[in-house]
Amino acid sequence: MPTKSLSFVEAIKSCFSKYVTFKGRARRSEFWWFYLLNALPSVVLCYAMSWKLGKRAELESQMYDAVFSGGDVDAIMAQAESVDTTFFTVAGIVCVVSLLLFLPMLAVWVRRLHDTGKTGHLLWLCLFFGIGGIIPLLFCLGDSKREANKYGPSPKYQPQV
Repeated sequence: MPTKSLSFVEAIKSCFSKYVTFKGRARRSEFWWFYLLNALPSVVLCYAMSWKLGKRAELESQMYDAVFSGGDVDAIMAQAESVDTTFFTVAGIVCVVSLLLFLPMLAVWVRRLHDTGKTGHLLWLCLFFGIGGIIPLLFCLGDSKREANKYGPSPKYQPQV
């Protein structure tokens, strides 16, 4: 009988408690909740990029008007510097967060592959042959193997005591 799926908070705690543990197995819920957490910095960075590009276009338009109508060019330049500072601050924070999440994501990905009966070395093969993480990601969609395998007992189908 399967055990209950992990919640978002339980999955995050589990992944951080096994920060660089590449041995063992990980449930599908653990992997996908942590994958979602890893996607959030990318969403924030995309939003920041679109904000910066929109603001930059607005400031360029104002600059064009200021140059040809005798407006305050210095004030517009100061605004542009402020936009750049804000963007680079957000981008720096996102990069640090992404770096902190990289190793636990790699570890849970390997453990998830183990749970489906596949080797974690599959990630290296995919990167080496240039097909990225699509194939191992598809393998992570599969259900846990009921029986124990060479990577340990199933975290989903634990025997009832």
